[in-house]
Amino acid sequence: MLSSLLALIYTNDLFTAYVFVEINTIAGCGLIMIRQKGRSLSAAIRYMIMSQLGSGLFLIGLSLLYDVTGHLLMSPAKTAVGMIEAAGSYGIPMLVILAVISVGLAIKSGLYPFHYWIPDTYGYATPTASAILSGLVSKGYIFLLIKIFYRVLGRENVIASQIVNVLYVFGLAGMIMGSVHAIMETDTRRMIAYSSVVQIGYIYMGIGLGTQAGMVAAVFHMFTHSATKALLFISAVGLYEVSGGRKDYRSLRGAGYRAPLAGIGFAVGSLSMVGFPMLAGFISKLLFATSALQSPHKMIPTLIALAVSTTLNAVYFLRLVITLYSRGQGGDQRAGSSWKLRAAVLCFILLNLALGLKSQPVVQAIQNGLAMFD
Repeated sequence: MLSSLLALIYTNDLFTAYVFVEINTIAGCGLIMIRQKGRSLSAAIRYMIMSQLGSGLFLIGLSLLYDVTGHLLMSPAKTAVGMIEAAGSYGIPMLVILAVISVGLAIKSGLYPFHYWIPDTYGYATPTASAILSGLVSKGYIFLLIKIFYRVLGRENVIASQIVNVLYVFGLAGMIMGSVHAIMETDTRRMIAYSSVVQIGYIYMGIGLGTQAGMVAAVFHMFTHSATKALLFISAVGLYEVSGGRKDYRSLRGAGYRAPLAGIGFAVGSLSMVGFPMLAGFISKLLFATSALQSPHKMIPTLIALAVSTTLNAVYFLRLVITLYSRGQGGDQRAGSSWKLRAAVLCFILLNLALGLKSQPVVQAIQNGLAMFD
């Protein structure tokens, strides 16, 4: 998985990117089904079916792009695309290429309404696999999409095609509907999984703004979500261990007292998702809000969606935090988790605080990186 993700980041060849997208998918299925249980096997099959649908669309887009430009290397392909746009030819094929590549990678990353594989995938995989899949794998596909927008198709061409407006609408829908589904869940693992749908919506909303500031906010939120969602999934393990392995709200009452560090880790992750100051999530939402101000036609819907989504985030995350620190029927009273889990929780808490308190160098690095391809 790590090798395929690094290849997606560094490759300059579109077909090589497709090959490693497939390797990524196969590795993801292995992580999901590692428990060899019925629900995890069915979740792996569902993940494979949806991923192959996304991969197929992505491959069709690459085939059409190669047919039109004659190149698979990113730099020559971008030059050819620029010449095509200047000549005003292949207008419909280029629009189709943009659409199928965008939709294919949106399906693989779990953008609403292509998200139905996420709750089972994250809910029934091992916690470590869920943290990797949510924190890294979905971001790899989004990173590849941004890379193609900038290094192959050209950001101005993408904006002119109106594809970003479609991604923007789906992103807003994911921010709201993912939160509604999360509130309705009684299984806390699936609740955390649905919150990933919300956060993917945030990222695509930032891309859909069509501005440099929106793209910077989207890329920064990829870091934020990776650090915070991994913290939530891993902290949840410690809470489940002292609650008899059960994951419902009733069984987790008082778990924050039985597993103190896991409780603190989950509380920090929850507050970050809500947007509490000094944490990474606050910087993300601040960047999204300020970038919305630079897009007059999308400013009001973006700010309203941010406000509604933040309120709904507070409902389902803080409800669980309050449950963890409510006195009541205790679960399994066994002592705490392994030192490895405690070390992981502590590292992710520190990473979250670092992104919240020292965000400017990261934001500046993202701005400089994106400016290289404008």
